[in-house]
Amino acid sequence: MHIIKINFPVLFANLTLLYHSTMNKFLSSFLLLSAAVSSSFAQKTVKQDGNQYVLQSDKCVLVVSSEIGGKVVSLKCGDKELIAQHQKRFEQVRFENPNDFGSTFWPSPQSTWNWPPIATYDSKPYTAVVQGNSVKLTSEKDAKYPYVFEKIYQPLGKGSYQIEYIIRNASDEAVEVAPWEITRVPSGGFLFFDAPAIRPVMEMTYTTEMGWQWIQFIAKRQNRKIFADAKGWLAFANDGLLFVKQFPDIASADAAPGEEEVEIYFNQGSTYTEIENQGKYVKLQPGESTSWKVKWTVMPVDKDASKTALKALTETVIRK
Repeated sequence: MHIIKINFPVLFANLTLLYHSTMNKFLSSFLLLSAAVSSSFAQKTVKQDGNQYVLQSDKCVLVVSSEIGGKVVSLKCGDKELIAQHQKRFEQVRFENPNDFGSTFWPSPQSTWNWPPIATYDSKPYTAVVQGNSVKLTSEKDAKYPYVFEKIYQPLGKGSYQIEYIIRNASDEAVEVAPWEITRVPSGGFLFFDAPAIRPVMEMTYTTEMGWQWIQFIAKRQNRKIFADAKGWLAFANDGLLFVKQFPDIASADAAPGEEEVEIYFNQGSTYTEIENQGKYVKLQPGESTSWKVKWTVMPVDKDASKTALKALTETVIRK
């Protein structure tokens, strides 16, 4: 007869290890499932309200106008408005500035059309269609600058949105063009990005801290603009909101002539600031299109948040 000796302390230790290993696997699976469920139930809705389309991303609400160039006319997180609103300053309409509000989209470079913006793409009505969890807006074809623009807005949840811009060459000749997003925000706060080379260097005062460039808004009587070869993102913090744009990083040589990946414009006084980003300059044959995707993220922050805190929050966004 064989006698089996059992080492109970060792057996107990092994059973304990097996128990903890099984529980850890269970908890990991549970946490992954919970995250997936939480993401699937994040509030991401698109609703039509007349000529406006309301896109909710949890606690943030973006409003697009099909009547006014397919522009973003509002982006609120809670009760705080990020987008600059039109300011009526004169009694006579002819003295008003129709380009002081909203987020718009232009063909680059500006030298091909100069000024004012091409109304067909900037301010005239677009055709809008809701497609599931997104809204697609399509422009008419301009007689002088024969493109067709499409803008597809989609809420991603957690205060984020994806905007896809499509430029189609609707002419009979090859054209060269780059996508250009212009987002107007109220003057104030900080703009920051990673772009050691900024031109012209005397237009705006900036500092380099923690490896990033920081521009604090200071009101002056003249308009100012700078150009920068950034790293595929751009951020703005003001009045308790942090706004981060993400887009494909391009080399300076791939930008449109005379343009750059990131451009910042301060209008005179304390009126509005333009946060601008551009994509790759490409040649389109007749009927060809180019697509460019930009991600927006907006979140509440402390009004007095330090640059260290703003950088940490921004890094959590751009690393996703």
